[in-house]
Amino acid sequence: MPPTPLSRLLPARLRGIAPEALRFLAVGGFNTVLNFAVFNALVLTVLKDGQLKANIIAGALATVASYVMNRHWTYQTRSQGQRRREFVMFVLFNIAGIVIETGVLFAVKYGLGVTAPIAVNAAKFFGIGLGTIFRFWSYRTFVFAAAPHSVTLPTQATGPTQATGPALDRPLTELSQPVDAR
Repeated sequence: MPPTPLSRLLPARLRGIAPEALRFLAVGGFNTVLNFAVFNALVLTVLKDGQLKANIIAGALATVASYVMNRHWTYQTRSQGQRRREFVMFVLFNIAGIVIETGVLFAVKYGLGVTAPIAVNAAKFFGIGLGTIFRFWSYRTFVFAAAPHSVTLPTQATGPTQATGPALDRPLTELSQPVDAR
């Protein structure tokens, strides 16, 4: 895909990850809405004073949705081997992300003594932002890591290195047969 005028403003490294980062942000946006919807539904109904519990439940639900969407869309071109390992790592890094989010909520609720719904949601939003930065780095680095590139080492030439002649016009299976010298 040719670079757009806007993408030319980005450094080459960022241009390379921009499409992946945009898909990651789209998945994250959807799951953030899901996370907030579940969180607020729980806090406004069955867990009126249980913001931390509601955050963990909402985060767990968003984690499952996020794995499916990231595996099959954001990182669809990455290696799909060892799914169990990938899923376990995804869950572990999401637990760390939920701990980051919940830590911010904890600090606001118990450290600052603030429990107003708008303040709790603002703290949750900030925590999700910090957790998202951590998740993007960890997914890209460990969970959906790019397959290692195969490296072809040059062999030591013992004879002429010029690649010409009738052998080049024949299929590889015929190369072991003698060449007609016409």
